[in-house]
Amino acid sequence: MKQNPKHSNAIAYLRQLCCSGLDKETVITEFLRAVQTVIPSGSNTFSGVDEKLNPTYHIAEFVVDELDEVTPLVLAGYLTPERLSLAAVWFRQQPVLSGWKLVDETFFMSDLYNLVYRRFDQHHALYAPVMVDGKPVGMLGLHRSRQQKPFDAYEQVLLARLLPYVAHALRGGGNGTQYSDNGSLGMIVMDTQGTILYLTNEAKSLLALACQPILSLDARNQEDQVLSKLTQLCRDLQAIFQGKHAAPPSWCHTNDRGRFTFRASWLNRLNNEQDRLISMTIEHQEPLVLKILRALQCLPLSPVQKQVAVLLAQGVSNEKIGERLNIKLSTTKEHISKIFAKLNIYRREELLPLLLALEKQSHYQTTRLVR
Repeated sequence: MKQNPKHSNAIAYLRQLCCSGLDKETVITEFLRAVQTVIPSGSNTFSGVDEKLNPTYHIAEFVVDELDEVTPLVLAGYLTPERLSLAAVWFRQQPVLSGWKLVDETFFMSDLYNLVYRRFDQHHALYAPVMVDGKPVGMLGLHRSRQQKPFDAYEQVLLARLLPYVAHALRGGGNGTQYSDNGSLGMIVMDTQGTILYLTNEAKSLLALACQPILSLDARNQEDQVLSKLTQLCRDLQAIFQGKHAAPPSWCHTNDRGRFTFRASWLNRLNNEQDRLISMTIEHQEPLVLKILRALQCLPLSPVQKQVAVLLAQGVSNEKIGERLNIKLSTTKEHISKIFAKLNIYRREELLPLLLALEKQSHYQTTRLVR
């Protein structure tokens, strides 16, 4: 099947993402979102597994407002040694599995389907094990609703071709991650006891991302830890204005969705301390490289020019760009001149703001399309 340029760019982005050097949790979460532009799907997941395919943790590209222990418990109950053995036999012969029904005819009558999969509208599925050094380390799961068509043979082959890149991402990376200065903002209104009274729509979404990045048995503990920390920030703010010693009322929390910075300040100036309200702002920042790669997907640059642009946007000197890409300084300068001409800019300082603006627009549009 012949690929159109847009489709080819989307596949190239997935490969570049997996080779970006970002930490594996960030790459997997973005991969689950971005793969939907290549293989139409939704509510996609990744499960870390042991050598017997037993799941050890789960990452989803979607956010569940009321995440509880039901999902991992039901999943663990369904994946018996017998079913895992059947799946292992299948994967020794085929790279992907288009639905559990192929190894279990009773799947659509199981608790896993009726309590979990139907909840997230995951009727059709495509599963693929990710292998590192010949051993399974994870299981990718792409899903479609009952109203959509099952995954076809071409899509199965395409996912199999992407698996080596996912495996590369799982081998490591993420040292010294640089985050974008431009982030999403939200606000929570809390009382002095740390009770949440109101959230903006953006804050509700960001808080869910900060609290519930991974589907696991300790997901509730993750949420409790974040909310407990926010309560402590409220107490610290109050103690400071009572003349007591306390830590500054801000906290930085990092997970696979990015970096979240919480800051507490007074919302009003009422004299009665019991009536005072606290504004808790949330700022969400993603890795800078991730935002640059997103922006470069559909720009009219050659593959080498995109490599140069990634480094150029991060402030890497012309000499260092040449060294990293193993090209001459004169060639580096030639690529930069062509990048400037194609993007209608004149100085390297203009590149990053342009890419961040493009990323914000394209990411918003893509998110709407895949929902």
